[in-house]
Amino acid sequence: MEGIIYKTQPYQEHARLLYVYTKKGKKTLLAQGSQKLNSANRILAQYLTQIEFKDSDKSFFTLAEAKIINDFSEIKKDYALTKQAALMLEIIDQLVVDNYSHQEIYHDLVQALQSPYLNISALSFALKMLKPLGYPLDLNADGRKVQGVNIEKGGLIYQKDTDIVDLEVKEAIVLLKLNLIPFEALEAYESDSIAKIKDFILKYYQFHLQTTLKNLK
Repeated sequence: MEGIIYKTQPYQEHARLLYVYTKKGKKTLLAQGSQKLNSANRILAQYLTQIEFKDSDKSFFTLAEAKIINDFSEIKKDYALTKQAALMLEIIDQLVVDNYSHQEIYHDLVQALQSPYLNISALSFALKMLKPLGYPLDLNADGRKVQGVNIEKGGLIYQKDTDIVDLEVKEAIVLLKLNLIPFEALEAYESDSIAKIKDFILKYYQFHLQTTLKNLK
């Protein structure tokens, strides 16, 4: 089994609990002795690390036969990149529960973390997650002239509509691309537009999911 460690917690004197997201959902692994300096699992049992381990039918079990698949060392060297990756892991931690399509979400998470434009892929991941979370954006135009996007409606608003424009047309086009384009095909966008989209996503999650994403603030 493979998974990505989205949270860690010290446990007893020398152990650590690893909260791992996998294709089967969330697992909690007990990494014995991983707080010791000479432990073989000390490096492996770190936040934001993709690992392979012996699986179990239980949701809580002892880490065994473990090895690192990807330690995302280049991300961890950079605070800004780490915060962008943390946004995705925060969504997994706070909002993903048992009855989701974990295989698809896990695949998206791995693809997003491997993107060369991590700041863009993190926002794309947050937008793509709205569908499995039950609050997808409706960005399909019906032929009328678009004014922008409204958070409360969860979609486009048109000319003569009286709803508030939370995101203008220029940024709405970028939003649509982030929502639809595969992670490997994402590209860089203007920083001003990205800042507005970050604020939009923050407010959208607050309104529809009653969750404030700390790594977007």
